Amino acid sequence: ERVSAIAKDVLEALAGVIDKHGITYPEYRVLKQWLIDIGQFGEWPLWLDVFLEHNVEEVAYRGQHGTKGSIEGPYYVADAKTLPSKCELPMRDNEVGSKLVFEGQVRDLDGNGLDGATVELWHADDEGYYSYFAPHIPDGNLRGTIVADGEGRFEITTIQPAPYQIPTDGPTG
Repeated sequence: ERVSAIAKDVLEALAGVIDKHGITYPEYRVLKQWLIDIGQFGEWPLWLDVFLEHNVEEVAYRGQHGTKGSIEGPYYVADAKTLPSKCELPMRDNEVGSKLVFEGQVRDLDGNGLDGATVELWHADDEGYYSYFAPHIPDGNLRGTIVADGEGRFEITTIQPAPYQIPTDGPTG
């Protein structure tokens, strides 16, 4: 029922945009083709994350305290391998890239370390490819769920990923 109500509201909102801007048939055809192209390029996850997921994160943070969360993005995959507080992310033998050590502490609102807090980390390889999304990358490569120590600390050794870019060769970019 909730999904049906949300879908109904989305369609009503789009109808409102059409009315508000007086969209013509030629404009409608361009918009429709753009939305079709997003699907044909396989960019719906990317498009949704780029343009809408920040709003979902804002709603999720309402009434919360502490550090605001971050969007999962299009390359999140649940159930990454669980790793200890001091670890190396799973990677291919001779993974190309500069070594990177990412360390920190997860704390509660009073500044106390949180024993057993989890940190999920996933990133692209040196060329910008993510496991599960590129056939030549092994599943689970450069992904992990790290369990912080008794003081909420973690130290993760990995490689520096390629800079994140929204592809400009498709309709989202």
